[in-house]
This record gives sequence, C-alpha cells and structure tokens, in this order.
Amino acid sequence: MKTEQRDDNTPAASQSLTRDTPVGSFRSVLKNRSFLLLWLAQLLSQTVFNAANYGVIAFVTTVTHSAFLVGFAIVSFTLPAVPFSLLAGGYVDYLNKRLVLWVSNALRAVATGLIVVALLWNPHTVIPLYFLAFVISLITQFFIPAEASAIPLLVEKKDLVPALSLFNITLTIAQALGFLVIGGLITALFPPFHLSLGLISVQVESFDMLFIIVAIVYAICTLLILAIPRHALQQQQRAEPRLPGSLREQTWKILRHDVADTWAYIRKNRQLLLALLQVSFVSILLLVIGELAGPFVVNVLHLPFQDMPIVFAPAGVGLVLGGLIMPFLTQRLGKDRIIALGNICTAAGLILIPLVRLIWSKLALPTMGVLLVVGAITFFIGVALDMINIPAQTVMQEQAPEEERGRVFSFQSMFYNAGSIPVLLFAGAIADTLGIETVMYLLAAGILAFRWWAARYSHKPFV
Repeated sequence: MKTEQRDDNTPAASQSLTRDTPVGSFRSVLKNRSFLLLWLAQLLSQTVFNAANYGVIAFVTTVTHSAFLVGFAIVSFTLPAVPFSLLAGGYVDYLNKRLVLWVSNALRAVATGLIVVALLWNPHTVIPLYFLAFVISLITQFFIPAEASAIPLLVEKKDLVPALSLFNITLTIAQALGFLVIGGLITALFPPFHLSLGLISVQVESFDMLFIIVAIVYAICTLLILAIPRHALQQQQRAEPRLPGSLREQTWKILRHDVADTWAYIRKNRQLLLALLQVSFVSILLLVIGELAGPFVVNVLHLPFQDMPIVFAPAGVGLVLGGLIMPFLTQRLGKDRIIALGNICTAAGLILIPLVRLIWSKLALPTMGVLLVVGAITFFIGVALDMINIPAQTVMQEQAPEEERGRVFSFQSMFYNAGSIPVLLFAGAIADTLGIETVMYLLAAGILAFRWWAARYSHKPFV
C-alpha cells in the first residue's frame, strides 16, 4: 500500500518516474489487498452496469420494436454525463474517494431495485425505465472519476503501469461480458414464473430477475469498498482551501475554475486531446452498436431477441482477447499505428456485416451459416475496437497529471456522452426509415473520416 506523498505532479515528472522506476507486474498489484478490493468492485459493478444497460435496451426493444426508442433509452443513461460529469469530477477531487465509491454503489443498488418495482407494477411501459436509468447514470458520474483517481493512491509508483493496464483490460472485459453475455445469459436462465406473497400475486419476468441480480451485485460492491481501510484512500490536500460559501457558490467556483483549467490543459496538450477524442469516439461507436444490435437481430435477421448474444457474444470474446494481446502488439507496432489499424479494421467489419447478410440472402443459404459468419465478423470488430481504445486510454493516463486526473476523465465522459446523444437519435431515425444496414455503412464512413482527420491533426501517416 502506498503511504508516501507525491510532490511531482507534472506530466514530465510522471513520465520520468515511469522510466526510472522498476516496472511492477499484475501479480504484484493483485497482492495489494486494497487494490484487489477496488479491482473486484470495478469488475463486478461495471459488469452489472453493462448487463443492466442490456436489460434496458432489451426491454425497450421487446415492447416497442423501434430503433429510435432504443436510442432514446440509451440517451436516458448517457444524458446525465453532459451537465453533471464535469461538476462531479470537480467535487470528487475534493471528496474522500472511499466515501464516493461506496455511496455510489449503494445508491445504484437502490435505484436498480426501484426498476424491479416499476416493472412488476406495470410491465408494459418504458417511461419509468427511462427515468431510473437516468438516475443511475447520474450517480455513476461520481463513481467513474473517483475510481480513476483512487488507483494511484493504492499502488506504488512501480506498480502504476500494470495497475492501469489491468483496469483498462477489466473495463473492456466488463463491457463485453455484461452487455453481450451476462445480460442475455441471465434472462435465458430465468424464465418467467408466478410468485404469490399472501394476498399479493405477481408475474416475475426474465428482465425482473436480471435487475434483481444487478441490485444484489451493487450491494456486494458496496461491501467490497467498505472493506478498504479508510487510510488507504487518503490523499494529499489540494493547494486551494476547501470551497467556502453556499452550494451555489461552490458549484460556480468549480465550473469557473476547475473545469476551465482542465479544458485549458487538455487543449494545450495535443496528445491528451487526441487520445480523449479517440476514446470518446470508440465509446460512442459502442453505444450505437448497442442501439442497433437488438433491432438488427429482430428486424433484419428475423430472429428472437434472445438470440442476440449468440450473434454478438463473439465481439465480447474479441474484446477480451484484444485486451490480453494489446500490450504485446503495442510494444511491437507502437500506439499510433495500432490505433490507425484499429480504425480501418473496425470500418471494414461494419461494411462486411450487411454485405455478407445480403450475399447470404441472395444465395438462399441456411440461417445458421450467416449467424456464424456475422459472429466471426463481430469477433474481428471486438479486437479492432481494443486496438483503438486501450492505447488511447493509456495515453490519457500518461498525459493527465495526478491533481487533474479526476476532472480529465470526467471531461472525457461528458464529451462522449454529449456527442452520443445526437448520434444515437440520428442513427435511430435513419435505422427506422432507411434501414439498419444503411447506418452501418455510414458508421464505417464516419470512422474512416475521423481517422483521416486524426492523422492530419497529429501530423502522422493515415496507417
């Protein structure tokens, strides 16, 4: 456990420490009990968070069969990041990280429990689901920067690189497992059943069981955070005194001072800005894929929604495998080239999915064949997304100074969520009018255009 104070908070100093300090390993960081507890809490909470997002999307798809309304559901849990993520990041830098982490998990457990109550009360409306998804996302805006800022407080300097790599890999695994595997697996394992509680009789559906399990896991994560010793997450006080005055004055001071300084730093650091944009771009792309996945299975492949994990689970396997091999590939090819290849491969995969489906339908081949081919392509896309996301996140961690790290990550969260709202609504409207496969072609074109801009901005080759 780390006990020493840090005096060198500049990026240059951070890079010097990385060069001069012996590099640790996954084994050494996992022997750190406090870090292990935080890591387990992250793995479980991020997995069920994404499983719950799957449940929201699946329920809305089942009830409405509209890509636009599915996009609106995704907006409901991305919208809070726009006004609140920057404010949350500013407050988190002043607050006790342990307190923020366990309270966030506890509140998410309560909100998820309210989703169960709402679905049991009226299983044919999506409005309560939109509202509660919004609330959970609002709480998560405090959890994300607190978690990112807590990592350097728990590990020695030599263990920071493997610790950050482990968290990046875990985040990718959690997204893949939660959204593409766990959510569908739980709904498949728990068929609807009738429950009688005295005078009350309710019909418990598969989605109800999914959200019940999510709420229980959030409660477990709360206990994991509480098991971290209080002193483990104590940090050096910032130079500024604690904010005085009313809540309104505190909020304005954070927005005017902390946020403005963070944006000024990001804007001057071209590497950090480009990495932030690349991570945000991948996050938006994942949201759009999540928006289109259910309607693609139901409306294009004409399969039941429960078959979605069969089609897209290979993408989760690709994300996991990509996370494991990415350090080796990055060392051999370099971050910039890996990111460029990841963009090109992702665009190619999005073009291949509708092309393969079209060829298969023209040849009247068995449906199982197209499932296997689409699954292989989504596996390919999963690896390609890691090629963009993991190197870019590594650059963000390297370039963000310790005292600004929480606000940098909050800024990135706000940026991608703000960008995702018009993209999701636009993609949903096009999918409902011109077809889902048209959106896939447009996404591929957008990825290639973004890569072209990034190459010009960084003055580096396209590939």
